[in-house]
Amino acid sequence: MSTTAPRTTPADPTSPTAEPLDAVLARAASAAGAARTARPADRARWLTAAADALDAAAERLVPVARRESRLPEARLSGELRRTTFQCRLFAERLASGALDDVRVDHADADWPMGARPDIRRTMVALGPVLVFAASNFPFAFSVMGGDTVSALAAGCPVVVKAHPGHPELSRLTAAVAADALASAGAPAGLLQLIEGERTGVDAVRDHRIKAVGFTGSTRGGRHLFDLAAGRPDPIPFYGELGSTNPVVVTPAGWAERTADIAAGFATSCTLGSGQFCTQPGVVFVPDADAFVAALPPLGAGPMLNEVIGAGYAAALDALAARDGVDVALRTAGSDGHPDIVLLRTTTDAVRADPSLISTEVFGPASLLVEYGSLADV
Repeated sequence: MSTTAPRTTPADPTSPTAEPLDAVLARAASAAGAARTARPADRARWLTAAADALDAAAERLVPVARRESRLPEARLSGELRRTTFQCRLFAERLASGALDDVRVDHADADWPMGARPDIRRTMVALGPVLVFAASNFPFAFSVMGGDTVSALAAGCPVVVKAHPGHPELSRLTAAVAADALASAGAPAGLLQLIEGERTGVDAVRDHRIKAVGFTGSTRGGRHLFDLAAGRPDPIPFYGELGSTNPVVVTPAGWAERTADIAAGFATSCTLGSGQFCTQPGVVFVPDADAFVAALPPLGAGPMLNEVIGAGYAAALDALAARDGVDVALRTAGSDGHPDIVLLRTTTDAVRADPSLISTEVFGPASLLVEYGSLADV
């Protein structure tokens, strides 16, 4: 354990619920013992109570999420159901004993390799976990998302670093869930919220945080990983970082299923305005011109917020300016919606600059890489 003094990061004045980081982490550390020793049935009850409360608050939560994220109501309502399902799924596993992983090897004096002592193993909670919420799933990968729920199920207090793209929703979700946890008998400080980039960084460095969960960009995740690994007491970092999701369209597939492949790509590329982690950012194709010509009309909704929209435009312009890359298709957006852009390059250009196929553009854009043979790919 680090012996350095705790940081006293001041409260973010823009957040009406913010308070010094030290107070938040002190409560989380205080809750760790009770959370660790709580019976699985109790943890299950806490998660179920949180799920019930979130479902009951849907009419308050979804309009806030819609205003802050620009996502449609149907998508957000479905995502909230997914979020509460995750809570109940872990609760069911806890109640059944599936998450205990208890293993008992009884003493055996006649064990062929020598007398064996009684050996018992189970899972023990690490302690307070810091979760960085994602931008593109304001419910399922945010305050009460999968990282938070899995940590709570394990018996770990959770401190969530709110995403700046949906701050009001984060505060409301945290308040609803924390109240429900408290009413169900969970220890005080089991779920808390912090805001601000500096506060999040300071929390990673603090000795009271025992693990970090993160969903977001490669650059941001790599920075936090380095902080977690560089501590006097290094801690685990569980990250889902950005990706280009490369796809290979084979010559045979293209010849046999041209329309299906084109339609499937168009749907996936523009799903959620390209802000899904499955967006095909790099597509190897035998004929880029034929691929573009086969596509149906493309359309996308708004980006999650202005900051992400500006980042998309900047990353797209930078990639388009690289040697060996040109624009194959640009469908102009309207009413503030982003342009849908397909860039084009070749395998020779990728050999000269391999970073072309590892550069993520978070939005409705893909890089088509034209190849001569599958051996080339």
